[in-house]
Amino acid sequence: MRNLSFGFAHPLATRASSAAVLALLALGAAACGSQGAGEGSLGGAEPSLGEAAEPIDAAAGDDSGAGPAALLAASAPAVGFWKFDDCDGSTTELFEATGGPTATRSAGAACAQGVSGLGIAFDNNNDTVTINDDPRFTFGQNLAVAAWVNPTSVSGSTARTIVQERNNSGSSFSLVVQSNEARFSVTLNNGRTVTARAPIQANVWTHVAGIHDGALVRLFLNGQQVGQASAAGAIRDINAPIHVGNNPQRQRFTGLIDQVWLSASPLTAADIAQLTCLRHPTTVVVTPESSGPIASGTPVTYQVAVTNNDTAECSARNYGLNITSRPGIKFFQDPSSIHGVEPGSTATFPVTLTGTLAVDPGVHRIPYSVINPDSPDNFFVTSGDLLYELAEPAGCFVRTGREIFVKDLSVVEDPIRTTFNGPAGDARTGAWTFARLMEDMAPTPADAPALVEQLFSTWLTDQVVNGFTVPARPNIQQVVLDEWPRNADGSLDLRQAPLMLLGIVNRIDVRNLAEGHAGEGRFVFGVFSQGFAQQFTLILEYKLPASTEADVLDWANAWHALGSLPFPSEQYNAALQALTTRFAGRNAAPGRPNGSSLGQLRTNEIALADVWELREFVLSGDTGFLRPEPVKLTPDLGFDGSARLADFVNQNAAELIAERHTVPEMFQGAPFLAGSSINNLSAWTAPGILDNEARHKFSLNTCNGCHGGGETGTPFLHVNVRPPGIEGTLSGFMTGIELTDIVSGQVRNLNDLARRNLDLKALVCEPAAAFASPPTAARAAAATSRSAFIRRGIARVH
Repeated sequence: MRNLSFGFAHPLATRASSAAVLALLALGAAACGSQGAGEGSLGGAEPSLGEAAEPIDAAAGDDSGAGPAALLAASAPAVGFWKFDDCDGSTTELFEATGGPTATRSAGAACAQGVSGLGIAFDNNNDTVTINDDPRFTFGQNLAVAAWVNPTSVSGSTARTIVQERNNSGSSFSLVVQSNEARFSVTLNNGRTVTARAPIQANVWTHVAGIHDGALVRLFLNGQQVGQASAAGAIRDINAPIHVGNNPQRQRFTGLIDQVWLSASPLTAADIAQLTCLRHPTTVVVTPESSGPIASGTPVTYQVAVTNNDTAECSARNYGLNITSRPGIKFFQDPSSIHGVEPGSTATFPVTLTGTLAVDPGVHRIPYSVINPDSPDNFFVTSGDLLYELAEPAGCFVRTGREIFVKDLSVVEDPIRTTFNGPAGDARTGAWTFARLMEDMAPTPADAPALVEQLFSTWLTDQVVNGFTVPARPNIQQVVLDEWPRNADGSLDLRQAPLMLLGIVNRIDVRNLAEGHAGEGRFVFGVFSQGFAQQFTLILEYKLPASTEADVLDWANAWHALGSLPFPSEQYNAALQALTTRFAGRNAAPGRPNGSSLGQLRTNEIALADVWELREFVLSGDTGFLRPEPVKLTPDLGFDGSARLADFVNQNAAELIAERHTVPEMFQGAPFLAGSSINNLSAWTAPGILDNEARHKFSLNTCNGCHGGGETGTPFLHVNVRPPGIEGTLSGFMTGIELTDIVSGQVRNLNDLARRNLDLKALVCEPAAAFASPPTAARAAAATSRSAFIRRGIARVH
C-alpha cells in the first residue's frame, strides 16, 4: 500500500463567510424564477385599444447581485422560468430553473446561441416547446409573461407565437408577433379578448413582456411600457399547456427565443425592467502579474481588479475575494468584500503577500476566487493565482522543504520506497514503509507483527503510566485492528498496514550531545482505514547517534546536502534514503534496545474517542517491544491551574524561558508527568505564576499546549492528514501565525519551520575559519559559544 496522507480540513479553506453561505441558501430557497420558450397565438377577435402609454422608468433594483429571477422571487414568485441553457441535442427536456414543470422541445427545434447562454431556434413548421398543463397556470387577475426574442420576420397577418396558453377552444393569453408588431392579449372570463401592441423590429434581440393586473393589459419592450389597454376582470381559466414558439394551429414563430418567464403574482414595471438585465461574465485583472524574484520577507501588494460587465439594466453586484493561504506565505487582505458595484464599474481588492523561511525559493501560486456572495445562480465568479516568486538567496542557505520537512508527493508517494511494488532484491523497495521500519526496529524482523499488535492493543484496556490511569479506547479494534489484513498464521500483514507516509522530518534542532544524539529524524504516518483518512497520526522519532561535535555537524551537513540535489528526482530520493537508513535502519544504534535508535513513538488521534489524545511509547530494554511511557514535558492535565504547576514554573523560570528545561516524572513527592496528554485545554495557566514568558514557554512545550488553540492556534494536528495525490498541509504554528497571548495580551509571531531553518543554517553555513587560530579572547569566547550551540539545541519535542 502506498504511504499517503490526508489533510484535516481547517475551517473553510476558501474562507467564504457564514453570512455569505446563509445568504446563498436563503436566496436559493426563495428563488422561483424559471426559464423557457412559449408559443403564442391570438386566435379570435381582438377588440384592441392599441394606444401607447408613456414609458415607465425602470427601477434601480436591489444591490444583491443576484440574477433577475432571484431578484423577483421574494416579492413576485414566478410559476416558470425556462432559461434554455440546459438545451442539449441528446434530450428534449428543458428544465425550469427552480424545479417547476419541465418543458419539452420538439426534436427539430434546435439549440442555438441565445441572448445569454443557449436559446431555441424555430425554423420549421413543427418546431415547438411545450409545458404541460399545471395547476400553477391559473392566473386570475394577475399574469406576467416575458421572453427575449430575435425574430427573422415580423411581417404578415398570421400570428407568430412567442408564448401562449391555448387549447382547441381558445387561449387565456398570448404573446405574439404579428403585422410588424409585438402583441400581448388576454381573454377575460366574459369572453372578451384585449390586446396591447407596439412595433417591433426583425433580426435584433428584444425583450418582450406583458402584464395583466385585473384592470389593464400592458405591453413592454426592452423594459419600457409601449402599449396599454383596459381589461377589467379576471383571465379565463382553461386547461391547456403553455406553448412556446408554436401552437396547435401552426402559428409558428421564426427566429430565436430565450429566457421565457411566467408569473401569476402582482408585478410592477420595475419588475419587468429587472428581467431585461443580462448578466455577463465578470472580468478580473491582477496587477502585477507576478512579484518577480524577490527576497524572503519582502511584501508584495497585488491589486485584484474585478469588473462588473452586466448590462446597465442590472442591479449592482456584491463581490468577495477569497484567498487560499499557502503555508509559509503570509497574506493581508482588506477589504475582503465590496458591495454595490454598478454595471460597468470596477472594484479593486489589495492583497499583500510576504514569504517566510518556511517556504523555499521558487514560484508559489496563491489561489484566489472571486464570488458573488448573494447570488445563487453565480456564486463563484472566477478563480486564478497570485504569483509570488522567492529568489534564491546569495551564499549558503537552507531549503526548508528539502532539508527540514519533506512532504512533497515525489517522496511520500515514491512508487518504490513507499510500496512493495519494486523488485524484491532492490534496497529501495519498501524502504519508507511502516512495515520495513517496524521490521528494523523489532528484536527480529519476524517479531515485527507481534510488536505492532501489542502496540495497538494497549488501547483496548486501561493502562497505568506513572501512577495515572490512561482509559481504554476500544474503538482501536474497529478503526485499526479489524481493518488490518492478516497473514495465514493470524499475524498482522505489515505490508498491508493501514498507515500512510505523511512526511520525513529533520529535527536536528532538538540535539543534545550530552545525551548522545544530534537531534532526531522522524517519519510521520497517518492511519487510513474504513475507506478514508482517520484523524490519527503516528510519529516515529529516531535519535541521530552522535558523540562529538563533529558528529553533529556531519548530520547537519548530510541534511543540508539534500538541498543542492535536483528536486524532485531519483537522485534526491536515493540520498534521502541513505540518510534515513543511517538513523532508522537495523542496528543503527548498537547498545540501545534492539539496536534501534528510536527515541519514542508518539500518536495523536481523535478517531477513537471524542477528545484528542496523545500517547507515547518507547522500546523496552527487557522485552524489546514497545511499552507506554509518560508523555515528555507534559504534566497530567489535573495540574492545570494548580499551585503545584505555579511552583514548578516559578522554580524553573530561567530554563523554561531558554527552552532547556525538563519536566520530571515526580515533583513535590508525587507523580507529575502525564500518562497521556488530553487536549481539551486552551493553554496551561495557574494563579501565582510570576513570569508569563516562563508560563508561555512551559505551555508551548507541553503536548497539549503545543497542539492547542490558546498557545499555537492549532486544532491539534501540526501535520494534517490528506487525500491521496494531494500534498499534506501543516499548521500555522509550523508555517507562520500571529497570536495574542491569552494572559498578557501581547502579540506573538510563531513560525517553527523558520526557526528550524535558521538553526540548521547556523550549523552548516557558519565559516569554520572564524574559530581558527591564532586564539584571541574574542575568538575564544566565540568558539565557546559556537561549541555550546553545536552541542545543545532547543529541547522542544513538538
